[in-house]
Amino acid sequence: MASKILDGVTTRQPSLEAFDEKISQLHEVKARIQDMKPSSDIGWLRVNSQPLINSLKQIVNQWIERFTSFLLNNTTTQLKNINKFLTEVSEGIKELPPAALSAEKDKDKINLN
Repeated sequence: MASKILDGVTTRQPSLEAFDEKISQLHEVKARIQDMKPSSDIGWLRVNSQPLINSLKQIVNQWIERFTSFLLNNTTTQLKNINKFLTEVSEGIKELPPAALSAEKDKDKINLN
C-alpha cells in the first residue's frame, strides 16, 4: 500500500522546516546581493561589479527555484499517487473478493438445508 503511494516520491528528504530555513537563508543572501554597490573605486581604479552581482543573483534564484520545485514536484507526485490509490481502493471495495464470494455461497448452502 505505501509503495503505491510513494511510487516516484523521494522519501529520504529533510523536513519542511529545513527546506524553509534554507529558502529563507537564500532570500536573505539575495537581499544582501541586491544591496551591493554596482561599482566601487579602489584608488584610481573603478571596478564595475554589476556583472558579478547579476551572476550571483541568478545563481541564488536558481537554487531557490531548485528547492521549491523539488518540494512542488515531490508533493504533486505524492498527491497523484494517493488519488490513484484511492481510486483503486474505491473500485476494489465495489467488488467482493473471491474468498468472500465462496464463503457467501457456503453460507447460502447452509441456510437452504
